[in-house]
Amino acid sequence: MPFSGKTKPSVVGYLLHQGLLAQFDTMVSAALLVVLCTLPSLAHAACLSTQRAPEMDRACRDFDNSLHEVGSKWRVHCMDCTCSASGIHCCDVLPTSISFPDDCKEVYDEANCKRYAVRKDDPSIKCRITGGIGK
Repeated sequence: MPFSGKTKPSVVGYLLHQGLLAQFDTMVSAALLVVLCTLPSLAHAACLSTQRAPEMDRACRDFDNSLHEVGSKWRVHCMDCTCSASGIHCCDVLPTSISFPDDCKEVYDEANCKRYAVRKDDPSIKCRITGGIGK
């Protein structure tokens, strides 16, 4: 039914009349969901999850084939992991990158889960880190 009267309908009124507001609302909700889902990945260095195998009643099998009880927490390859009823969830404990002066190079110390920078010409001298992304 067309609009009648002396005033023009609002955009919302027109969309309601055409049945398009529900579609528009769904598109906006979907776009907002995508944006919100990307925020945790920007705030955290990196995380990953895997589903628990159905035959594993009270445990999760780790990436290195170790078993962990549901509710347990552990660290492997500089990632903090948890085993839940749904599976394994692990997040990096290190920043994904660091910034340092050009005369320095990055060193990755997996044994201590640290990244740092040393002078290229003398690796015994540590450099000042000027920034980092991630944890």
